[in-house]
Amino acid sequence: MHLFVNLLVVLILIISAARIVGKLCLMIGQPRVLGEMIAGVLLGPTLFGVIAPDAFASLFTAEIKTILYMLSNLGLALYMFLVGAEVNFKGYDKKFFTSAGSLAVSAFFVPLLTGICLSLAFITYFEPQGNTLYFSLFVGIAFSMTAFPMLARILQERNILNTKIGATTLLSASIIDVLGWLALAILIALVETSSVTGGIMTIIYTTIFTLILFLVVQPLLKKMGDKVEQTGLLTQANMALVLVLVLVAAALTDFIGVYSVFGGFMLGLVMPKGKKFQEQLNTRLEHFVVVFLVPIFFAYSGINTHFNGLTMTIFLLFVLILVLAVTSKYFSSMFVMKRMGYSWRDASAVGSLMNARGLMELIVLNVGLAYGLISQNLFTILVWMAIITTALAMPLYKASYSMNLGKRRVFPLIKYNKVKER
Repeated sequence: MHLFVNLLVVLILIISAARIVGKLCLMIGQPRVLGEMIAGVLLGPTLFGVIAPDAFASLFTAEIKTILYMLSNLGLALYMFLVGAEVNFKGYDKKFFTSAGSLAVSAFFVPLLTGICLSLAFITYFEPQGNTLYFSLFVGIAFSMTAFPMLARILQERNILNTKIGATTLLSASIIDVLGWLALAILIALVETSSVTGGIMTIIYTTIFTLILFLVVQPLLKKMGDKVEQTGLLTQANMALVLVLVLVAAALTDFIGVYSVFGGFMLGLVMPKGKKFQEQLNTRLEHFVVVFLVPIFFAYSGINTHFNGLTMTIFLLFVLILVLAVTSKYFSSMFVMKRMGYSWRDASAVGSLMNARGLMELIVLNVGLAYGLISQNLFTILVWMAIITTALAMPLYKASYSMNLGKRRVFPLIKYNKVKER
């Protein structure tokens, strides 16, 4: 009972802090999820552990941390399932998809290569925990991520979700998410097996798992989706089936050597994309996941975010990482948009928005820490990089239209599959 009461107190603190700091961020024009990220860090050794060390030690015990870890992984699997369920590539024509694909390739691979080169150039300072190749690939993936759900929220808040520039940016971000998770899944497979042969086998199992989802599970789910579109109701039996499938997908991917959130994400991709089904699914699941489970993940990340002795070297590494992470994503996106015929203002705005890394980045970083790919100090540096790049997205977006970068192009509204704000 003492452990249970302790857990309840911790959960109250986590949810309250997430809502309060999230509301403060909304008041200054930032998305709520940025406040939730910051709240998680503040509940860790960064602030709470400093001002109330005894309370922090008594509340966040080893047992509580274990429980939070379990809830965090459950929350991530469900959250990535919702993200995958909202990714829809069917509403775009070939030309539009090609344009968004070009932006996604540039905004993914340029930061990827930047991160790899940076990690190799300063390998002795980064304290790699294992294989140098795996470490450098992970840093590259961390540089390349863009937060698809957060971007959807920002675009909708700014009323540009239905414009050509908004749709292009959003579709590109969803492609980057898919590329990022596939790359991370392959990397984790190689790390888990510690051999190329084992990695290849894990990749083969993952491919089989994916093919089963798309060739077997998706057609079966389509029947359920069609029925929901007709009746307008997702029954409890349907909801139970969805939840069981999420848990099975998470368990299977974890068993074959790929992080469990990948299973949730891939299952989400094969979910029915009908409007009523999406509304019913979000109504029943989204609030619980976003309000309750995701802040637990932020808090667990915050507990692991601390400098074991801040030095000038660590600070300079942080500045270098921050500058390269922002510029590689910004300029790669901006120049591609300009080549596609957009004005400098619009190209700069897209480059700014693509820097919103948000929750996706934190998930990637926790995977790296869990698998021993990065040190504690580098984890902390990259967490703060994720927070600051996310916070910079909207100010840079606004600055793009206030600077003298050329005449702003006004795009007409277009029809495409809208992504619900989260």
